[in-house]
Amino acid sequence: MIRQPGKYKYAQLEIYKEDLELKHLKRKTIIVNTIILLSALLVLFFLIEINYSLMKILPIMFMFFMLLILNLAYYSYDHDHYNSLKIAMYITTLGVYCISIVLIFMFPTPSVFTSIFLAYAIASIYQDYKSMLISNFALFISGSAFVLSFPDTFDIVGIQNPQQPVVLIFLIVFVLLLTLSSYILIKRKNFFYNQLAQIKESEIRNIILYNEIESIKDGKAFDSEVYYDSLKKFSDALSEKIGVEDIFSRKIQLLKDIKSLKPKDVLEKYPEYTETEIGEISNMELEVHYKMRMLGLKSSQSKGIEVSRKEIFSESQFKSFKHFGDSRYAKIISFVVFYCLLKLDKPYLAALEEDKIKDIFLNSEYFYRVDKEIINIYLENNEVFDAIVKDHLEGSW
Repeated sequence: MIRQPGKYKYAQLEIYKEDLELKHLKRKTIIVNTIILLSALLVLFFLIEINYSLMKILPIMFMFFMLLILNLAYYSYDHDHYNSLKIAMYITTLGVYCISIVLIFMFPTPSVFTSIFLAYAIASIYQDYKSMLISNFALFISGSAFVLSFPDTFDIVGIQNPQQPVVLIFLIVFVLLLTLSSYILIKRKNFFYNQLAQIKESEIRNIILYNEIESIKDGKAFDSEVYYDSLKKFSDALSEKIGVEDIFSRKIQLLKDIKSLKPKDVLEKYPEYTETEIGEISNMELEVHYKMRMLGLKSSQSKGIEVSRKEIFSESQFKSFKHFGDSRYAKIISFVVFYCLLKLDKPYLAALEEDKIKDIFLNSEYFYRVDKEIINIYLENNEVFDAIVKDHLEGSW
């Protein structure tokens, strides 16, 4: 039997990671803008206390105001929310440094120089690679500009030698250390997102695999028409029994049409529904959108199962025959046991023919769950596996 390349390849990991990051990015955006608002009020209070002129206060407050307005606009933009918040993140990173540089040149004192580090702290909340590079580069440029523009600020009393080279070298080392520490933190965050995304991916793959094995075993695909017809009969009988108008038949027919009609034709045929409402109803479709079937199967299989937070990663990572640390001998033994279970009659699953077993291993999700070396050993020696089952196990099982 020939392996069909990419037939069951599942590439949703990046989508899951994006969904996870979007949830956290929304919270981080709110936190960052709250800090910016508090910083703006603090700066305003400071400028008023030192009797700064209104004409000099307004430009600073305008920069804070524009930064907050841009963040609010991107946060409110529903379409492609993820990339919108990413753009807002980069603008905010550059914006807080611009405000810090303006404050430094307005008040060239060492105490105001700490505003650059405040800008770095605000940008580090995002924990993003590009934002980190922008932030660290801006920190180095702004710090260097301050050192070169106001060299007397860093002179040590009693020492005549210029201190600029020493401060610049210190700044370079400092920024490199910050970059390294930020990289490690972001790497750990991405690892966490990868693990959570793989858990969800593994769960959906297992559900799809369950349905595929059932189709291979029974030799027929799922027939949604029979289900919809039965559902319509139930809806008609229920409406007649309780004496109300049947409001479900139209929606059931809509679910059937979603499979065969284009979205434009569906909108024309069902003008009483908006595009959003049709999208929500389509989630209950059984063959194009699998959400309802997956939800039902998950509900039936996960009742009474409890997994603690400490075990959640191990539960998702070790449900396969492809453990990195296992020896070849352990992999072969585990594979043979599984193969024998497929070949023998059981109360919950009848024995499978050799061709069906090969089809399962080559053209289902199991192709990604079993070490390829073990699959090749099986394909080259499957008659030996079959002989073991027939000669030694069938009679004593």
